[in-house]
Amino acid sequence: MNLSIPTVIVVGTGGAGMCAAIEAAKSGAHVYLVTKSLYTHDQYRWASNGGCTWKTHAFNAAVGPGDSVEAHIEDTLRGGAFANNPDLARVLCEESVVLVEWLQSLGLKFEMDGLNQFVTRPFGGCGSPRGVYLEDRLGFYIQKVLVAELKRLITSGSVSILTGLRGIKILKNSMDQIEGLQTINIDTLELVDIPGSAIILADGGGASMYSPSAASFDKTCDGLAMGLKAGAEAIDLEFVQFHPTGLASGIPTFDGSLVEEAVRFDGAKLINKEGHRFMFDYHPKGETATRDMVSRGIYSEILADRCFENYSVDLDISSCRDVIASKYPALLERLRQADFDPKDHSILKIRPTAHYLMGGLRIDAKASCTIPGLFAAGESAGGVHGANRLGGNGLSEALVFGRIAGKFAAEFSQANKLTDNSSPQVSGTYRVVSGGTHVPETILNRLRKEMYFRAGPVRNPKSLSAMSASLCLMEEESANLTFSSGSRASLQIQSAIDLQNLLLASKLIVEAALCRKESRGSHYRSDYTETLSSYTGCSIRCDDSGGFIWNNFVYSNSEQKIHPVTPKKGSEIGMTA
Repeated sequence: MNLSIPTVIVVGTGGAGMCAAIEAAKSGAHVYLVTKSLYTHDQYRWASNGGCTWKTHAFNAAVGPGDSVEAHIEDTLRGGAFANNPDLARVLCEESVVLVEWLQSLGLKFEMDGLNQFVTRPFGGCGSPRGVYLEDRLGFYIQKVLVAELKRLITSGSVSILTGLRGIKILKNSMDQIEGLQTINIDTLELVDIPGSAIILADGGGASMYSPSAASFDKTCDGLAMGLKAGAEAIDLEFVQFHPTGLASGIPTFDGSLVEEAVRFDGAKLINKEGHRFMFDYHPKGETATRDMVSRGIYSEILADRCFENYSVDLDISSCRDVIASKYPALLERLRQADFDPKDHSILKIRPTAHYLMGGLRIDAKASCTIPGLFAAGESAGGVHGANRLGGNGLSEALVFGRIAGKFAAEFSQANKLTDNSSPQVSGTYRVVSGGTHVPETILNRLRKEMYFRAGPVRNPKSLSAMSASLCLMEEESANLTFSSGSRASLQIQSAIDLQNLLLASKLIVEAALCRKESRGSHYRSDYTETLSSYTGCSIRCDDSGGFIWNNFVYSNSEQKIHPVTPKKGSEIGMTA
């Protein structure tokens, strides 16, 4: 207990992970930053381009003229169908304003008007335009300033990068205290144990158990699985957001790539194969309704066979294709790479794409999970967004709670220093049993297709029960795998770990969806179409035998009304710019 430097382990190198590492290091901790991806030290660039952060074009912050934190909180709670933890929603909205100032202090410049006021963009469910942006590449520019700050901390020795390592187990001592993280080298399959008394899971949950999905396939719920197996609670797992307008492309790299929802606010229209503009049949706001509403409308057209052969509908951009060239240069570039140029065409084929898990590890306002020393931020955490995440709240949440997790993980590590100050050590080799009959990639492909059509935006007990039975079969098959020899073996072993984690997450999504006998936010049951007058949440944790324990809970805002908000001069969390 006499070590001079506390140690924090951060898993994940997207926006949440980088913010966590920066804040933990600045709070006096030594940080091990762990990533499955590769890191180029001379250029200080992530091979994975910073998780999902780099793809995001705007985030919500109540900094525009006439906007307020109180309005942002109200929109967030309403958008989340009052399933949000109200304390977390408040922290998100208050700290998003501080986040803008902090990013500016790092050198980021937002779009401003001639009066030096923020120019903002609209997102569905927001009472006023709230999305701060820079071109349509805000995430890319955020990544640049975060990497530059991280470079300084790496050079000073405050942060150590551990690349090509995948977290597989949270290590505890005989007193059930966290003492490190066990990882696997994705190439050599060596087991590497990293010491640390505080761990931040910021690896991005990822809805990659569905196809199509906007998540990159390296986002495989590793943190969720590790946290659950270590005894932490998870919540809100039935709530899976589908982005309404994922590109339906024959080029796999771009299939599911997002067409920003702001385009619909600029006049893009949704048309089915019969030529009918259908969204006003589902919601009075038509194409500008919230993401869950628009996704459900499109998905319903698909189920009713009013879609095209590739399960898509048309997004007619004829009234706004000139706007795309001027306002959305990154989208324009992406569309052209996908062999679609708005100059020559006005119809995009789109379909709902699995985009975001609202559920995750249960955290409090300090980003602390339900076991001491474990923290989570970004898509690894649950409770902030409730039943449906507002567009624009995802990136702000990742960065806000990444910073918070870094600060309080450093404080925890300072008070709970390890007695062993060793460096990461090789502890063995990851072993698998081969000789089975099933290939992990084949099961993964089946999982993703079945989850989309059986546990997608519209659910019913027959399809969910069929999915549950199919998951049991896939679990049996996953215990009877065959692996190639040579260089391909390590890739297949990673796929087997992907499969294990995604089967766990999928099983919990389906079970939670069967238990929730109402429709709320992104969770829509065709047999229970009404929303109950009050919200009861559902949490889950593992028992000592590996089974699951489900519990109910309620929040203070479960009556589905907005409680009065007292304006505050600053967040109680105490983050600074």
